[in-house]
Amino acid sequence: MASLALASSAAASKGDPHAVKAYVGYADTLRAPGFVPSPWAGDPGVTFVGTVAPWDAGAVRLDNPSRNPLTVDDVSVQFGAVSIDLWGPYPIIVPGKSRLILTQTDFYNFDTSDVVAGPCDSPSNVIPVVHVTVGRHMRTKSFRDVGQVLITGGIDPAVCTGADEGHAWQRITQGHKSGDPTGNARPRHRH
Repeated sequence: MASLALASSAAASKGDPHAVKAYVGYADTLRAPGFVPSPWAGDPGVTFVGTVAPWDAGAVRLDNPSRNPLTVDDVSVQFGAVSIDLWGPYPIIVPGKSRLILTQTDFYNFDTSDVVAGPCDSPSNVIPVVHVTVGRHMRTKSFRDVGQVLITGGIDPAVCTGADEGHAWQRITQGHKSGDPTGNARPRHRH
């Protein structure tokens, strides 16, 4: 696992918690042709919290557009009644103009295509929600994955079609501002 930059809350509170940008993607190196979203582990400006390959995992990316460091005090992902929070210890400090990528911390413990997958002919309608607690006042922001990137369109493509589940980063925003306000938008998968 990549090392985490930890700092005191006084030093890290300068970042703008309102400016954090959230993205979701899916890394799949188990099935051909194999895919990880870019940027990824080892890329410049990336703090990576996860394992080495192989990956079959959803991923959350938080961008800090500020020049100042940003304190991330918690990240969890809600899939209906299921909640996953793997990435402590907190706080995690995201340097200015950098990115934090969170994915599996043990093999297959963030295989989000399996969490709420529906039958192949009846996809799940669950909309994943990424909860991010940031900043000096520990404000929690909730971002909706209306494109169902983390749950690969509500099915498990590896089971249904044998396809690579990989998906490029897709920006998610708070509330109903991202895509379809009903949450019924279908994902655009890279195949």
